[in-house]
Amino acid sequence: MADFNWNGDALLSSAVGALIGSALTLAGVYYSHWLQKRQNAQKDAEHLLGLLQGIHDEIETLWESYTSSVGAHSEALQDSIPLMVFWPITQDYFTIYNTNAFFIGKIRDHDLRKCIVATYSKARGLIDTYRLNNELLQKFEYATLLAQESQTTVHEANAQARYQVLVEYASQVKVRHIELKAMVAELLRRLRKEGVLSGNGPGKP
Repeated sequence: MADFNWNGDALLSSAVGALIGSALTLAGVYYSHWLQKRQNAQKDAEHLLGLLQGIHDEIETLWESYTSSVGAHSEALQDSIPLMVFWPITQDYFTIYNTNAFFIGKIRDHDLRKCIVATYSKARGLIDTYRLNNELLQKFEYATLLAQESQTTVHEANAQARYQVLVEYASQVKVRHIELKAMVAELLRRLRKEGVLSGNGPGKP
């Protein structure tokens, strides 16, 4: 009987030990998973903050470059005056945005994410506007050259018509310029609110 009790106690102790060991192992696995998840979340947060900083710098730099060139002419456009400035567009200016499209979708702030996408979309639209103005300006200059060389009323009328098209299109250029100006200012404000200038995201010291 004593041997039976001893064996029973030994079995119970082994079972309890095994249970505790399993619980500790499970807890260790859970903690490792939690720690890995936390580290991944931290990396994602740091990456997204870096992305926001990059977007801020890209938008700010491009806007300053734009407003110091053709943007200044668009800003100063008067009614019934065409934009007689040819702006060469030779590259894709939005490197950071284009190469991080997937991560932009991970930005949790819906309003900020929407503001980023809308601003870049509006900027692309303005670039297309300048492309068309370039084409209209080239056609006007060619028509003017023909009118000067031929001295005919037909070519003079064509040149005048081309000029009028430029006048009418200039109003659209200015409107889109003003719209983008407001959107850029709002986007930069939101990004600075996110701490892109200090390097600290929301909630960080």
